[in-house]
Amino acid sequence: MARRTLLGLLVTLCVATAASAAPIIVVGPAGINDPYELIEDTSGQWIDIYVSSGDAVAGCNFNAQIGDGGPGAGGTAGPVITAVDLEGGIFAGNNDGQVDLGSIPQVAMYSITTSSGTVSADGTLARLEIDTTGFFGDQTWTLALDSTLNGATDFAPTAAAITDGSIHIPEPASMAMLALGGLAVIRRRKA
Repeated sequence: MARRTLLGLLVTLCVATAASAAPIIVVGPAGINDPYELIEDTSGQWIDIYVSSGDAVAGCNFNAQIGDGGPGAGGTAGPVITAVDLEGGIFAGNNDGQVDLGSIPQVAMYSITTSSGTVSADGTLARLEIDTTGFFGDQTWTLALDSTLNGATDFAPTAAAITDGSIHIPEPASMAMLALGGLAVIRRRKA
């Protein structure tokens, strides 16, 4: 049976399985219902995509897209996906390596399979490195794992139902206020 959840900045993946509850993918910081907040004009920012339920899976067709796919797909420019790591999460130690199936800057399309048997769908599914160079405050883009140019992310060979999430670059004043608030907390703890 498919199960839905509203936990976290979404990307909810509900897969029908015979043995247990559906794997659920949540894209969002600490499972809250907010977009990832990224720093403007900065490369090397990593976001984690989690899966839970503990279902046994033998691989994943991973598709992620920022905005409408960007100029490489005939769309508008946005932050780019500079790296994808599927080997360090739930597939760590039991995979034949991830394969890039033809990614472009705002669209990632990867596949990974287990070396033997299955893995538990519980933990980090993927890490995405995002580059916001050239993009500045108060902009939001869809982070799609469902409605991508390449189709939906799924656990092979099971189809998925996904609700897409988003990434956001806050205005610089908001980031400055967050930094000042953090410094005040650190200072208070030292006192």
